[in-house]
Amino acid sequence: MMNRQVRRIEERKERKTEKDKAKAKEEREARKREVQERRKRRREASKRGGEGGGKETAASGSEEGAAKSGGKRRSNPGRFAGALMVATVFFIVLQAVAPPDDTIAGQLVSSSFYLLFGYFSVLWMMRRGRAHAVRYAVIGAAALGVGTAASRLVQPGMELAPLMLALILPLAVAGALLGRVVYLNAP
Repeated sequence: MMNRQVRRIEERKERKTEKDKAKAKEEREARKREVQERRKRRREASKRGGEGGGKETAASGSEEGAAKSGGKRRSNPGRFAGALMVATVFFIVLQAVAPPDDTIAGQLVSSSFYLLFGYFSVLWMMRRGRAHAVRYAVIGAAALGVGTAASRLVQPGMELAPLMLALILPLAVAGALLGRVVYLNAP
């Protein structure tokens, strides 16, 4: 008699466990379908609107790569872009306070850091699915350029480097566009 009761209790527990597992599996599949639909809408909006339109239209890295390759994204563009962008900002700030090399070659090297800043900041922002990444990268580069110019004006013995200042925005835009092309065309 006791064994029969114990077996019934165990059977009820097993049935309950099976129901719970089935329910959890159904919930996981529903979430998976929801995520797939959201990704599909983002990809379609991204194709229609390019880069603009807010967070709903910006596609994250793995989603867009999966759309292009028909499967999971193999590469991971922008993986270290955040750290490299911070390092680039560090060098831009460092060059603003270091004794200047006002030769043409020195000014070209100084302005090339803005190309790197535009490239890495766009990769970093697009990896996170931010809309208007190019615009924000160029605004950030312009702000850094204004800071660099202001620091040169404030420090005694430092003069403005006109070639460097003239090249900041074109190189930042070129770097940002290059970063976008690399991100969008990564396998």
